[in-house]
Amino acid sequence: MNLAVDIGNTQVKFGIFENDELKEVFSQEESIEQILSIFKIENAIISKTGSSNIIGQKLDQRKEVKTLLLSSELKLPIRILYETPQALGADRIAGCVAANFLFPGKNVLKIDFGTCITYDFVNDKGEYYGGAISPGMMMRFKALHNYTAKLPLIDPKEFEKFELTGVDTSTSILSGVMNGIKEEVDGIIKEYNQRFENLNVVATGGDTGLFVALLKSEIFTRPYLVLEGLNRILNYNLP
Repeated sequence: MNLAVDIGNTQVKFGIFENDELKEVFSQEESIEQILSIFKIENAIISKTGSSNIIGQKLDQRKEVKTLLLSSELKLPIRILYETPQALGADRIAGCVAANFLFPGKNVLKIDFGTCITYDFVNDKGEYYGGAISPGMMMRFKALHNYTAKLPLIDPKEFEKFELTGVDTSTSILSGVMNGIKEEVDGIIKEYNQRFENLNVVATGGDTGLFVALLKSEIFTRPYLVLEGLNRILNYNLP
Protein backbone atom coordinates (compact mmCIF):
# COMPACT_ATOMS: atom_id res chain seq x y z
CA MET A 1 0.00 0.00 0.00
CA ASN A 2 1.02 3.61 -0.58
CA LEU A 3 0.98 6.45 1.93
CA ALA A 4 0.66 10.05 0.69
CA VAL A 5 1.39 12.77 3.27
CA ASP A 6 0.45 16.40 2.72
CA ILE A 7 2.05 18.60 5.40
CA GLY A 8 0.37 21.97 4.95
CA ASN A 9 0.61 25.29 6.74
CA THR A 10 -2.39 24.59 8.97
CA GLN A 11 -2.92 20.82 8.97
CA VAL A 12 -1.55 17.45 7.95
CA LYS A 13 -3.41 14.98 5.72
CA PHE A 14 -2.61 11.33 5.15
CA GLY A 15 -4.00 9.29 2.27
CA ILE A 16 -3.86 5.48 2.22
CA PHE A 17 -3.90 4.16 -1.36
CA GLU A 18 -4.16 0.71 -2.84
CA ASN A 19 -2.94 1.16 -6.41
CA ASP A 20 -4.92 4.24 -7.53
CA GLU A 21 -7.79 3.90 -5.08
CA LEU A 22 -7.94 6.14 -2.01
CA LYS A 23 -8.92 3.89 0.89
CA GLU A 24 -8.62 6.05 4.03
CA VAL A 25 -7.86 9.66 4.97
CA PHE A 26 -6.42 10.81 8.31
CA SER A 27 -5.87 14.40 9.37
CA GLN A 28 -3.90 14.45 12.64
CA GLU A 29 -0.11 14.50 12.84
CA GLU A 30 -0.10 11.80 15.50
CA SER A 31 -2.02 9.52 13.11
CA ILE A 32 1.29 8.35 11.62
CA GLU A 33 1.80 5.84 14.45
CA GLN A 34 -1.73 4.47 14.01
CA ILE A 35 -1.33 4.25 10.24
CA LEU A 36 1.95 2.34 10.43
CA SER A 37 0.49 -0.08 12.96
CA ILE A 38 -2.71 -0.79 10.99
CA PHE A 39 -1.66 -0.71 7.34
CA LYS A 40 1.14 -2.50 5.54
CA ILE A 41 2.75 0.58 4.02
CA GLU A 42 5.38 -0.24 1.43
CA ASN A 43 5.90 3.15 -0.23
CA ALA A 44 5.38 6.72 0.98
CA ILE A 45 5.67 10.24 -0.40
CA ILE A 46 5.69 13.52 1.50
CA SER A 47 4.64 16.97 0.34
CA LYS A 48 6.09 19.40 2.87
CA THR A 49 4.79 22.98 2.90
CA GLY A 50 4.60 23.39 6.69
CA SER A 51 7.53 23.18 9.11
CA SER A 52 6.79 19.85 10.80
CA ASN A 53 9.46 17.17 10.35
CA ILE A 54 8.16 14.55 12.80
CA ILE A 55 6.43 12.47 10.14
CA GLY A 56 9.53 12.26 7.96
CA GLN A 57 11.56 11.14 10.97
CA LYS A 58 9.00 8.44 11.81
CA LEU A 59 9.04 7.11 8.26
CA ASP A 60 12.84 7.18 8.10
CA GLN A 61 12.85 4.81 11.08
CA ARG A 62 10.85 2.27 9.06
CA LYS A 63 13.44 0.76 6.75
CA GLU A 64 10.76 -1.37 5.06
CA VAL A 65 9.02 1.78 3.79
CA LYS A 66 10.52 3.46 0.72
CA THR A 67 9.92 7.19 1.28
CA LEU A 68 10.20 10.01 -1.26
CA LEU A 69 10.16 13.74 -0.54
CA LEU A 70 8.39 15.61 -3.31
CA SER A 71 10.31 18.37 -5.07
CA SER A 72 10.57 19.68 -8.62
CA GLU A 73 13.68 17.49 -9.07
CA LEU A 74 11.65 14.29 -8.75
CA LYS A 75 10.53 12.56 -11.93
CA LEU A 76 7.08 13.96 -12.76
CA PRO A 77 4.32 13.08 -15.26
CA ILE A 78 4.01 16.78 -16.21
CA ARG A 79 6.66 19.16 -17.51
CA ILE A 80 7.57 22.03 -15.16
CA LEU A 81 8.31 25.29 -17.03
CA TYR A 82 8.22 27.50 -13.94
CA GLU A 83 11.24 29.84 -13.94
CA THR A 84 12.12 29.02 -10.31
CA PRO A 85 11.06 25.36 -9.95
CA GLN A 86 13.07 24.92 -6.74
CA ALA A 87 10.80 27.49 -5.06
CA LEU A 88 7.59 25.87 -6.25
CA GLY A 89 5.45 24.50 -3.43
CA ALA A 90 5.22 20.71 -3.37
CA ASP A 91 1.46 20.86 -2.81
CA ARG A 92 1.08 22.94 -5.96
CA ILE A 93 3.05 20.37 -7.96
CA ALA A 94 0.97 17.47 -6.63
CA GLY A 95 -2.32 19.26 -7.28
CA CYS A 96 -1.31 20.01 -10.86
CA VAL A 97 -0.33 16.38 -11.50
CA ALA A 98 -3.75 15.23 -10.27
CA ALA A 99 -5.57 17.92 -12.27
CA ASN A 100 -3.69 16.94 -15.42
CA PHE A 101 -4.59 13.29 -14.83
CA LEU A 102 -8.28 14.15 -14.41
CA PHE A 103 -8.31 16.18 -17.64
CA PRO A 104 -5.67 14.61 -19.90
CA GLY A 105 -4.92 16.50 -23.10
CA LYS A 106 -6.94 19.53 -21.95
CA ASN A 107 -6.22 22.94 -20.49
CA VAL A 108 -6.86 22.92 -16.75
CA LEU A 109 -6.83 25.57 -14.04
CA LYS A 110 -6.42 24.26 -10.50
CA ILE A 111 -7.58 26.44 -7.61
CA ASP A 112 -6.68 25.59 -4.02
CA PHE A 113 -8.74 27.38 -1.34
CA GLY A 114 -6.31 26.86 1.53
CA THR A 115 -4.24 29.06 3.82
CA CYS A 116 -3.43 30.87 0.59
CA ILE A 117 -5.54 30.75 -2.54
CA THR A 118 -3.34 29.37 -5.28
CA TYR A 119 -4.06 29.26 -8.99
CA ASP A 120 -2.08 26.89 -11.20
CA PHE A 121 -2.39 26.31 -14.94
CA VAL A 122 -1.44 23.19 -16.91
CA ASN A 123 -1.94 23.33 -20.67
CA ASP A 124 -3.23 20.62 -23.01
CA LYS A 125 0.33 19.39 -23.57
CA GLY A 126 0.84 18.66 -19.87
CA GLU A 127 3.09 21.70 -19.37
CA TYR A 128 2.96 23.71 -16.15
CA TYR A 129 3.78 27.38 -16.55
CA GLY A 130 2.80 28.80 -13.15
CA GLY A 131 -0.13 30.67 -11.71
CA ALA A 132 -0.82 33.02 -8.83
CA ILE A 133 -0.79 33.16 -5.04
CA SER A 134 -3.34 35.23 -3.14
CA PRO A 135 -4.15 35.59 0.59
CA GLY A 136 -6.58 32.94 1.80
CA MET A 137 -9.87 33.66 3.53
CA MET A 138 -8.70 33.55 7.16
CA MET A 139 -5.51 35.38 6.27
CA ARG A 140 -7.66 38.27 5.03
CA PHE A 141 -9.82 38.32 8.15
CA LYS A 142 -6.73 38.22 10.38
CA ALA A 143 -4.99 40.96 8.40
CA LEU A 144 -7.93 43.33 8.87
CA HIS A 145 -7.89 42.62 12.60
CA ASN A 146 -4.13 42.65 13.14
CA TYR A 147 -3.31 45.74 11.09
CA THR A 148 -6.06 48.00 12.44
CA ALA A 149 -6.81 49.33 15.91
CA LYS A 150 -10.51 48.54 16.17
CA LEU A 151 -11.65 46.05 13.54
CA PRO A 152 -12.73 42.72 15.12
CA LEU A 153 -11.60 39.27 14.04
CA ILE A 154 -14.49 37.69 12.16
CA ASP A 155 -15.29 33.99 12.05
CA PRO A 156 -17.38 33.45 8.88
CA LYS A 157 -18.80 30.22 10.31
CA GLU A 158 -20.78 32.30 12.81
CA PHE A 159 -22.83 33.82 9.98
CA GLU A 160 -25.49 31.97 7.98
CA LYS A 161 -24.90 34.14 4.90
CA PHE A 162 -23.30 37.36 3.77
CA GLU A 163 -24.81 40.21 1.80
CA LEU A 164 -23.32 42.66 -0.67
CA THR A 165 -24.00 45.54 1.71
CA GLY A 166 -22.89 45.09 5.30
CA VAL A 167 -25.12 46.74 7.91
CA ASP A 168 -22.51 46.96 10.68
CA THR A 169 -18.75 46.57 11.08
CA SER A 170 -18.79 42.78 11.29
CA THR A 171 -21.03 42.22 8.27
CA SER A 172 -19.11 44.87 6.31
CA ILE A 173 -15.88 42.93 6.90
CA LEU A 174 -17.66 39.71 6.01
CA SER A 175 -18.95 41.22 2.77
CA GLY A 176 -15.57 42.66 1.83
CA VAL A 177 -13.63 39.44 2.33
CA MET A 178 -16.15 36.93 1.00
CA ASN A 179 -17.35 38.97 -1.97
CA GLY A 180 -13.77 40.00 -2.66
CA ILE A 181 -12.69 36.37 -2.96
CA LYS A 182 -15.73 35.46 -5.05
CA GLU A 183 -15.12 38.28 -7.53
CA GLU A 184 -11.38 37.57 -7.61
CA VAL A 185 -11.86 33.90 -8.45
CA ASP A 186 -14.58 34.56 -11.03
CA GLY A 187 -12.40 37.23 -12.64
CA ILE A 188 -9.32 35.02 -12.89
CA ILE A 189 -11.33 32.13 -14.34
CA LYS A 190 -12.82 34.55 -16.90
CA GLU A 191 -9.34 35.72 -17.92
CA TYR A 192 -8.13 32.14 -18.42
CA ASN A 193 -11.27 31.27 -20.38
CA GLN A 194 -10.59 34.16 -22.74
CA ARG A 195 -7.05 32.98 -23.37
CA PHE A 196 -7.42 29.20 -23.48
CA GLU A 197 -10.09 27.13 -25.22
CA ASN A 198 -11.93 24.31 -23.51
CA LEU A 199 -10.67 25.27 -20.05
CA ASN A 200 -11.48 22.92 -17.20
CA VAL A 201 -11.44 24.22 -13.63
CA VAL A 202 -10.88 22.00 -10.59
CA ALA A 203 -10.99 23.24 -6.99
CA THR A 204 -9.66 21.81 -3.76
CA GLY A 205 -8.74 23.02 -0.26
CA GLY A 206 -10.50 23.45 3.07
CA ASP A 207 -12.50 26.56 2.13
CA THR A 208 -13.74 25.24 -1.22
CA GLY A 209 -17.27 24.56 0.01
CA LEU A 210 -17.75 28.19 1.05
CA PHE A 211 -17.19 29.53 -2.46
CA VAL A 212 -17.86 27.00 -5.23
CA ALA A 213 -21.65 27.37 -5.07
CA LEU A 214 -21.28 31.17 -5.26
CA LEU A 215 -19.11 31.27 -8.37
CA LYS A 216 -20.51 31.87 -11.84
CA SER A 217 -18.15 29.39 -13.45
CA GLU A 218 -18.63 25.63 -13.58
CA ILE A 219 -16.06 24.05 -11.27
CA PHE A 220 -15.18 20.44 -10.60
CA THR A 221 -14.41 19.89 -6.89
CA ARG A 222 -11.91 17.34 -5.61
CA PRO A 223 -11.28 17.54 -1.84
CA TYR A 224 -8.25 15.23 -1.84
CA LEU A 225 -6.64 16.44 -5.07
CA VAL A 226 -3.18 16.92 -3.53
CA LEU A 227 -3.19 13.43 -2.00
CA GLU A 228 -4.26 11.95 -5.35
CA GLY A 229 -1.46 13.81 -7.10
CA LEU A 230 1.08 12.61 -4.57
CA ASN A 231 0.04 9.03 -5.14
CA ARG A 232 0.35 9.51 -8.91
CA ILE A 233 3.87 10.88 -8.51
CA LEU A 234 4.82 8.06 -6.15
CA ASN A 235 3.64 5.39 -8.58
CA TYR A 236 5.38 7.22 -11.43
CA ASN A 237 8.69 6.89 -9.56
CA LEU A 238 8.36 3.27 -8.52
CA PRO A 239 10.34 0.69 -10.52
